[in-house]
Order: sequence, then structure tokens, then C-alpha cells
Amino acid sequence: MADFYDWNKTLSYDSDVTMVIGARGIGKTFGLRKQCIKDFLRDGSRFVEITRYNNELSGVSDGYFNRLSSLPDFSDYVFKSDARYAYIADKDETKKKPEWKLIGYFVSLSSAQRMKKRTFDHVRRLIFDEAILERSDRYHRYLPNEFGTLANLVDTISRERADTKSIRPRVYLLGNACDLANPYFAAYGVGTDLKFGYRWYAGKTFLLHYVDPGEYSTEKAAGTVAGRMIANTKTGNVAIRNEFIHPSSEFVKKKPGNAVFSFGIACNGRLYGIWLDERNGYYHVTRKVPNNTGKPIFSLTRQDASINYIAASNLSVTMRYVADMYYHGLLRYEDESLEMEFGEVLEMFGIR
Repeated sequence: MADFYDWNKTLSYDSDVTMVIGARGIGKTFGLRKQCIKDFLRDGSRFVEITRYNNELSGVSDGYFNRLSSLPDFSDYVFKSDARYAYIADKDETKKKPEWKLIGYFVSLSSAQRMKKRTFDHVRRLIFDEAILERSDRYHRYLPNEFGTLANLVDTISRERADTKSIRPRVYLLGNACDLANPYFAAYGVGTDLKFGYRWYAGKTFLLHYVDPGEYSTEKAAGTVAGRMIANTKTGNVAIRNEFIHPSSEFVKKKPGNAVFSFGIACNGRLYGIWLDERNGYYHVTRKVPNNTGKPIFSLTRQDASINYIAASNLSVTMRYVADMYYHGLLRYEDESLEMEFGEVLEMFGIR
């Protein structure tokens, strides 16, 4: 097996959206940035680097090309970048100032609405690194309706380009095996039983490559201090062996007997009960609603509407309430399949 990630094979599938889930340090980010430079030198096409939050832009753009500039392939070029743009120029010592050419853009999802006033030209690849967050990260959360926000950003970039007929944009989501319950798996219906390798979803518009760490995991564990520190821990399973932490470790939990029914949700012909466990501070999601309950049941889809159900369009307060429970990590599910299934309901609330 090669020492570093083989982007040539992945790019040959030419998927609209490609997600690569691989162990840290195998060259996912490095290889794709290298490809973006090659694109520009070949046909002038550019890239867009996406972050989740605006305050991450400077950290990503600062030194963006540092490791790449030392490669023999690019010895005739110099690079620079700021929090908005990336540039390339020929290395010509006879000139006092390099003649900079725009090669890429930096944008954030959190400010995507403001991007509609910005012009993007000749963009081929849109890259979102660290698309999956670690569950232990207390300082970062997925944005409300993050998948929809990304889709709108892609539309903005494509629509604003003057060359829409000549270049079809491609989206790349990079990450580690941190969290099965992420908005991208939910959007494309990726289940919990993942196997290493390539797999298509959504009518061959979304390609997931769950990278087999192979021999690389052994080399990293034995060859670095950090690797040896985490080799036999859950962190090591994610970072080295590219293994997802099973969702049952945190969000799957049986409803306790003391939990009190709070309200129900009807969606796509299915009923879900939301129960409050005051003792532990959790809200449990089940597939059961008590008979003859006096508590409200909210209908999210037209097929579920009846005289006993309340239309969700009149319940913005409740919708915000459910969103808050989700983002604060207070929802618990009877089993893993319900966690994934209820993701469809959360989408009705604008949560992805």
C-alpha cells in the first residue's frame, strides 16, 4: 500500500461530492492542495477552501502553501495567501515584484449569506477540510442546517462564475472517523455499518471513501511519539486505525422508567415520542407515544396531518426547542437505527 493517499484513483470517479474519511497524516489535505495547483497550471481553474467559522479563515490560509512550495514540481513558482485569496506567480529573480495570479478563494460557511455579493471565477474544486467534528470538541459545533448552507454556497459559487458551461464544480469533504451522527452522513443516508473502501450514494452523486489504514497505522503507532501515546486508546482508534467510535457510547440509551412524556412528532407516517428524564437532564426519543395522551403531537408532513395533530408551521417555539436540545447534546435514542432515522425528522427542523 502507498505511503500517502492516492488522489488519482479517487478523482477518476469524478463525483459531484466526494467525502474522504481517512486516518490523520496520510496526506488527504496535502494531496488535494497539490492537485489544485496542478489544475491552475494546466487550465487556469481555481479552488475554494471552505472553513466552518469565519474566525478559522486566517488560521487555514496562513502558510497554506508552505509544504507545497518546497516540492520539485513547483520550484519555478512562489505563493502567497491571505484570509480571502490565494495567489501564485512565476519565480523570476529579474523582476522586482512577482506578477501575482489568483489561484484560489477562502470562504466560511458561517458567512455564506454574504458570499452572494462576492464573485468567484473559473472554480473547479471546493474543499471543506475537517468536515466531521470530534464529539469531544466543546468549542465547535455544526452549524444549523449546515448541509443546506454548504449546498447554497456551492450554488452561489457556481452561479457567480462566468464559465459555468466549461467547468463543473466538484465538492470534497475531508475528515477523520470522529462522529457517525454528522450532517453529511444524515443527508446522504449513510448508515452505521461502514466498510472500508469506496461506496456510492444518492444516485452516484455522492462518493464516500472510507480509507483502509492498512500498513500505515502500524508505522504511525510505532514510529512517532504521538502515535505511541494514543496507540491503545479510543483516540488512537480514530486517529491511527480510522475507526468510528460507535454511537452507542454516548447518544444511544434506553428510556428510564421515570421519564415523562413531553410531546410527540408525526413525520412520514411514523410517530416519535419525546420524553423528559428530569433526574439526568436528557430527552429520550422513542418510537412510542402513549395512548390517549393529552400532550400535543406535532405533524411535520402533510400525510400525517389529522384533527389530533398540530401543524408544525405554527410551532416555531417548539422547533427552536428541539433544535436547542439537539445542539446541546441532550437527545438520547432507543437504538442506533432510531438515531439515524430521527435525523430525517431533525431535517424538518432545519437541523442537518
